[in-house]
Amino acid sequence: MTGLAVTCALLSALTVAFSTSVQHHAAELAPSGVAGIGGLLAHLIRRPLWLVGQVLGTVALVMHGLALHFGPLALVQPVVISGIVLAVPVRAALSRKLPRGQEIAAVLMAAGGLAIFLVVSAPSKGTYSVLGPVALLMVLGCLAVAGAAIAGARCIVDPTGRAFLLGSGAGILFALVAVLLKMCLDEFAQNGATGVLANWPAYVLVVAGLGGVACNQFAYRAARLTSSMPVLNVVDCMLALVFGYLLFHEVPRHSPGVIALEGLALVAMLTGLWILARDAAVDLGDRPGEARPLTVQSHARE
Repeated sequence: MTGLAVTCALLSALTVAFSTSVQHHAAELAPSGVAGIGGLLAHLIRRPLWLVGQVLGTVALVMHGLALHFGPLALVQPVVISGIVLAVPVRAALSRKLPRGQEIAAVLMAAGGLAIFLVVSAPSKGTYSVLGPVALLMVLGCLAVAGAAIAGARCIVDPTGRAFLLGSGAGILFALVAVLLKMCLDEFAQNGATGVLANWPAYVLVVAGLGGVACNQFAYRAARLTSSMPVLNVVDCMLALVFGYLLFHEVPRHSPGVIALEGLALVAMLTGLWILARDAAVDLGDRPGEARPLTVQSHARE
């Protein structure tokens, strides 16, 4: 099942890469007169390539769900987030320009770190998530932290700091989407659709997903994507690993030497992702106050 989970996660990441790259290549920025999320959506929904991107994003979400069904969260989430790595060659093909040397180095760092981490850590399959008070408190705690980050952003005048906090909040919410999706899939496997609808994760999933999309869009409007995209990816990945270990009991190998190697691989992967997210944001040429296209992806993220 692990091989199937990795395959589905890679397909999800690849679909995300095509979705974001196509939209960033073809979609135009909304006019400055467009106001609010509703106005932005009304503008973008008339653009065929943007709609194609949404379809691809939906496919990525389905593949992400299948990956979480077949494998542990601690295995799937780092692979899914690697979509930004796969986006580099896709963007290069669309723009007919070779990637920069720094991009290639970051790709190798992120991909190598991810491969080593997955091979060395080999997290266990884990157990069925019990929808008890511990799970609820962990989810509510994360929602509270995300809410605090969003509230704090409203009090900050500096656009970069505001976008950083909003990106952090969006990263928390997108990680929760993966966690709650896995909870729903576990519940469906045990008790069917009735069990899913009778328990809280399905409803919190909707709140987290919509909140993450809105939070991310406000981060885009606050400042350059370099201020929000890197921290979003890092927070998303790290929080998913924490939930995988504490809630789903996905235990990685933990001898001293293995832990050291896992740590180095994780640092390399996250550093590569940070550099790629920063460079991708620069390539988009965003300026503070500009709106970016809304997308529906594996985490409703773009």
